[in-house]
Amino acid sequence: MLANKILELKEKIMEMAATVEKMVSYSFEGIEKGINRYKEVMDYEQKVNRMEMEIEDDCIVLMALHHPEAKDLRIILMIYKINNDLERLGDQAFNIAESVAKITGNPLSAQIPDLISMKEVALEMLYQSIDAFTNEDVDNARLICRQDEIVDSYNRHIYNQLVELMKANPLQIEHYMHLLRIAKNLERVADLSTNIAENTVYLVQGRVIKHHQEETDVYKET
Repeated sequence: MLANKILELKEKIMEMAATVEKMVSYSFEGIEKGINRYKEVMDYEQKVNRMEMEIEDDCIVLMALHHPEAKDLRIILMIYKINNDLERLGDQAFNIAESVAKITGNPLSAQIPDLISMKEVALEMLYQSIDAFTNEDVDNARLICRQDEIVDSYNRHIYNQLVELMKANPLQIEHYMHLLRIAKNLERVADLSTNIAENTVYLVQGRVIKHHQEETDVYKET
């Protein structure tokens, strides 16, 4: 009975994740294809918010009625945390869509090609983090955590590029600020995907790797 309920929870979190992935992808079409999909992203955000509340309620009910222990309890707790991360990811996608809607069709966006590369890495991290959780794939989860630095590097580089462009083109500061906001939200997408990967490692191995806690524990043991 409990196993079936947990499976249903996993299916719901996968559906929510697929919706969030679509939101992030759609939010960028204004830059990549000149298509403004702000309204669709906004509709998806409302759907994600409803799913977040439903999954949260399901987790609470399962813990209250079934008193899960050991791994079952860890799975439910991780789903509860991932549910929250996915809702926040939806917020980041909405923020991106909001900024993209302001600059769709502006050729100045082409001055920052790294933004597209950054999006591709962040979106792949999101996809892989959900796959790692679903399959309890620790190796993949750890790989995702290491990829976070790639996105951070893109963000620093884009920030420096935009600062220089603002100095050279002060009349376009508003446009560049939107690009800066997009990059920051992509960084948050990567951060939240990393959270999911870290929680996957804890789920499978009971190891806390957040904030390099695993390294600290090894040091304490020596």
